[in-house]
Amino acid sequence: MPLDGEACGFDADPNQPLGEYLTVWLAEKELNLKPTTFVRYRDYVTNDLVPGLGSIRLDGLGHRQISAFGRRQLAAGRGKTTLYRCLATLSSALGHAVRQYRLSCNAARPSVLPQPRSPERVVWTAEEAARFLKHCHATDPLMADLCELLIGTGMRKGEVLGLHWDDVHLDEGVLYVRYTLSAVNNTRW
Repeated sequence: MPLDGEACGFDADPNQPLGEYLTVWLAEKELNLKPTTFVRYRDYVTNDLVPGLGSIRLDGLGHRQISAFGRRQLAAGRGKTTLYRCLATLSSALGHAVRQYRLSCNAARPSVLPQPRSPERVVWTAEEAARFLKHCHATDPLMADLCELLIGTGMRKGEVLGLHWDDVHLDEGVLYVRYTLSAVNNTRW
């Protein structure tokens, strides 16, 4: 199978370690991903996947090794949601290798872990929201305006923080969400 990839113009070294492949894959993905997604992928690759599985040959990686990696991570106290996302990153990389004819199948499929259920969300009642806003107006009026916008529109925090005055039309009671502000790598916006 590796020669099929080479015939299509892809690097198809049959002895390439997974860690090396993931590093190259990640560099290619940087051009196509949102900065926040790229940082998350990079962290999973460099902090988890390369140290845990990187020495295994790409075409030698199997579901058994991925399952063992998952068990080790859980035994070390890793959260199921974080591990699921880490393994989803691996699955994405291996899916790319399949599309390049480097692998015949994606060893990370099906997933070692089922997707964890999201915790049930608790929504404030109208009275609780009003009490919160009353407290905010008494302690920090500017923050109260921000909270009122969040509660009244259902906008996300990043959407409110990314608003530009050009997109806010107070006379018409209309605003347009065109941007979102998010922290990349916890160091820059």
